[in-house]
Amino acid sequence: MSYRLPHTEEKATYVRDRFDEIARHYDLFNDLITQGQHRYWKRILIKKLGVAPGDCGADVCCGTGDIAQRARNAMGESGKLYALDFSGRMLEIARSRLSSQDALIHPIVMQGDAMRLPFADNSLRFISMGYGLRNVTDLDACLREILRVLVPGGIFGSLDVGKVSNPLIAPFSQFYMFRIVPWIGRMLQPGQEMYTYLPHSTKTFPSQQALAEQMRQAGFEEVEVKNYIFGASAIHLARKPGGN
Repeated sequence: MSYRLPHTEEKATYVRDRFDEIARHYDLFNDLITQGQHRYWKRILIKKLGVAPGDCGADVCCGTGDIAQRARNAMGESGKLYALDFSGRMLEIARSRLSSQDALIHPIVMQGDAMRLPFADNSLRFISMGYGLRNVTDLDACLREILRVLVPGGIFGSLDVGKVSNPLIAPFSQFYMFRIVPWIGRMLQPGQEMYTYLPHSTKTFPSQQALAEQMRQAGFEEVEVKNYIFGASAIHLARKPGGN
């Protein structure tokens, strides 16, 4: 039987509940399907965001806190960092990861929705997001919400799946995404539907170029795209107009 993506009205609840179910295996799953490369891409994301001591920022759709941990380390002795997700089980892991007694700052871990960010207008210097944009119910509205809370000149960075454009490599990428990735997931958690949802969610997610244009249409400028493994993963950087 073919898989059906959840309808828009049921997507938020579906995604939240499934992420709760796979939280314990999520980091290992990402390690296996990317051969550990996702950790390198996350370090690059934080570097490109220019995270520094004294910053105020948020990791939205923080999951297990992997990106937030890297942002915290870059912030050093000062600043304020929020780690936000709507999956309670993911946040349990994030709280444990981010509560190190050796940390110079302790992020504020909070449950929340990327579609309704609990931050004031023009309040954050940066927002990071890893593998979250394709899970929101309204991509354009989410981008506008991120733009709202960034300070003028603030920067948004997203790490997510991309589309391989090379016609010789694309079939192999599709085979890996739709055959190997679910198989790896089923080895970790037999019968877990989320590992089928994840590759299928890429079908409706825009290409790197289309996403960059959506960011510009939402009001961002200086949009940059960096591809990895022939475009199977990509980082988008976008700046809010204004500032110095």
